[in-house]
Amino acid sequence: MKHWFWNLLISVDQLCNVMFGPLLNALLRPKLARFGDPDESLSSVFGKGVRNGDCRLCRPICRLLNRLDPGHCQTSIEDDEGRSTIGVLH
Repeated sequence: MKHWFWNLLISVDQLCNVMFGPLLNALLRPKLARFGDPDESLSSVFGKGVRNGDCRLCRPICRLLNRLDPGHCQTSIEDDEGRSTIGVLH
């Protein structure tokens, strides 16, 4: 049951990335890491934005998430997901 619940949370996170990706891209204006990939979590994109230094608003979001789960954004980064597949979606 624990794994089911965790998988459900991840799928909701990925769904939110797809649903709100265009809005987050417009508001946060990340250059390298882009929102919207259906196989990537929001935390992964926020973490990439902080790592790349191209999303100033990603930093305070990650600070908040890191209070709940230390190192959350950094450990959520999925380098094999994101920008390379995003062009297929649009």
